[in-house]
Amino acid sequence: MAQIEIKELSFTYPGCKAKALDRVSLEIEEGELCLLIGKSGSGKSTLLQLLKKEAAPHGIISGEVSTNTENTAILNQHVESNIITDTVFGELAFLPSNMGYDRKKVLCKIAEAANYFNLTDVIDSKTSVLSGGTKQMLSLACVMSSSPDILLLDEPTSQLDPVSAELFINTVLKLRREAGITVVIAEHRAGALMAAADKVALLDSGRLKFCLPGQAAADFLVENDEDMKDILPPYSLVLPGHPVDFSAAKKSAGMLVYKESEQAAEKCAAAVSAKHISFAYEKGSSVLSELNFKAYAGKINAIVGANGTGKTTLLKCLSSVLKCSCGKIKVSGKTAYLPQNIKTLFLHDTVLQEAGSNAVLKEFLLDGLAERSPFDLSVGEQQRLALAKVVNSGADILLLDEPTKSIDAVFKRELAEMLHSLADSGKTIVIALHDLEFAAKYADFVSLIFGGEIMCTQTPKRYFSSFDMYTTALARLSSGRAVSTNDIAGVLNEK
Repeated sequence: MAQIEIKELSFTYPGCKAKALDRVSLEIEEGELCLLIGKSGSGKSTLLQLLKKEAAPHGIISGEVSTNTENTAILNQHVESNIITDTVFGELAFLPSNMGYDRKKVLCKIAEAANYFNLTDVIDSKTSVLSGGTKQMLSLACVMSSSPDILLLDEPTSQLDPVSAELFINTVLKLRREAGITVVIAEHRAGALMAAADKVALLDSGRLKFCLPGQAAADFLVENDEDMKDILPPYSLVLPGHPVDFSAAKKSAGMLVYKESEQAAEKCAAAVSAKHISFAYEKGSSVLSELNFKAYAGKINAIVGANGTGKTTLLKCLSSVLKCSCGKIKVSGKTAYLPQNIKTLFLHDTVLQEAGSNAVLKEFLLDGLAERSPFDLSVGEQQRLALAKVVNSGADILLLDEPTKSIDAVFKRELAEMLHSLADSGKTIVIALHDLEFAAKYADFVSLIFGGEIMCTQTPKRYFSSFDMYTTALARLSSGRAVSTNDIAGVLNEK
């Protein structure tokens, strides 16, 4: 008997005509990893929530959902919403204490979680000062303290840098191997998960399009030229057999044919210039330190770096949301800022009122959602709506903080085309990114921030080919000869 059985499941949210889920049937065996993929709004989050009775949304439901256990844990995609208390110690103590354990057992549970999830160094820290990666690892430690049989994860790496995301996913895979738990995860970063998945389920407008093993799912996406094929690792798209496992791809890397090296970047004027700027949230603890930065006019300027290195702070200073303690910032034109907390931009009752016109809704793939409340959209849809407001603000300089966060592979391509069109029209784009693949493929310049300083600014090919670890999958695979699929000319014919 399957651990999770879903039969002809349909669900409609109150006040909506379209079904969020439409006759979905799916079985997941005990200990399996099931990866849910699909566009934003395809029903992934709704399906996860319906698998845990306490998290199920209000609406009209038909069909059946059953599990052979009551011990199911869910981790939401909003990192902050998973944190309950103000200290790491208190967070780890919360669930064991509420389960009625005595003091000694609570302390043992805290010690176990802190050691397993590598939280001993921050055990006395305030949760508010933790990096996004540490917060998400803490959240995972907390839900695992109940020893769940089923773990549900909704876009858990959407706000994490590549290193933190890889660490988190590897920890989940380790838990699955060692604890034998069943994992159902919705994720737009499908690289390592696609290779490890027993089942990959593609949802399309609430319907289950297929449910296949990882490699078979990759084959289907590429060979049928599905919109969602860009969720795959880039090497899957260019190598024969569409390998999803990096080791398998490495064996075939010699078959790649590369384009000629890129030309030197054209010289252009700076639309944004920051000279020797510093900023500290607390006295004696600088986030930015004597930082120098230029964003070039009519170009896409990407800023990359780990969680907590100052990307968001820099954008806030450039947009005058924060005031630097020293240094000078010069901007040529009006700025508009997309914050990470996109909900702060929503001021109206409907999506149409926020967007301003049906034409904008269509441009940002939001048509059909005009009368919905912005707060009732999926996270990916909210991100698109927030982008629409900022892009259509009339600003000359767009400062975008994690614009690819929570958006699907299809809209990511649309976003890239939109940003290039804006840049071609003379707009200057500055984007803070964890998405290295997006920066490599679409940016004109890439800057690395570390320790509150900009370490270097280069064209994508030169930047990513100069690093061995903090770089793209193709750069690692090809020893820097290719940093994105833009650098691949073809594949040698097999002998």
